Amino acid sequence: MMGLSGFHNRQPWLKWEQIEKFLGQKLPFGVKGQNLLDNMSWIEGYVQDMLKKAMPQGTVSSHQASAVEVVETHDHIIVQAKLGKEENPRAMQVFVKSNAVKITGYLNGERQIVKLPALVLPRTAKARYKQRMLQVQIRKRGLQEGYQETYIRY
Repeated sequence: MMGLSGFHNRQPWLKWEQIEKFLGQKLPFGVKGQNLLDNMSWIEGYVQDMLKKAMPQGTVSSHQASAVEVVETHDHIIVQAKLGKEENPRAMQVFVKSNAVKITGYLNGERQIVKLPALVLPRTAKARYKQRMLQVQIRKRGLQEGYQETYIRY
């Protein structure tokens, strides 16, 4: 039976230089020189760091006036935006399309676009404001939509 070091020598894709070239960057300090398959404990932290760099940090940038939370239930998507004390809730406008919600009317003139985790039916949206919380509830689009008849013109 062959050990891991024999496996490593026969597989060109396990060479550090090839992996670094493929990733387009150097691997974390302290990993080089080890057999790739000997100690895999560093991978979790490395992957988490790469995901943080690749993924946008939440749906709200730090200079916007509210923090947004998106909750998905079996039938609905709920978008909750906590408004600052200085914001005028009567100036706010909510626009819904099948994959996003846009909130406008902030004092600084900015708008906030929230990507939704599932497709929704925009006409079913209901928005409520209570205690500095703007809540938009939208029904999810069903997976098994029925056929809609299209009439033939003669």
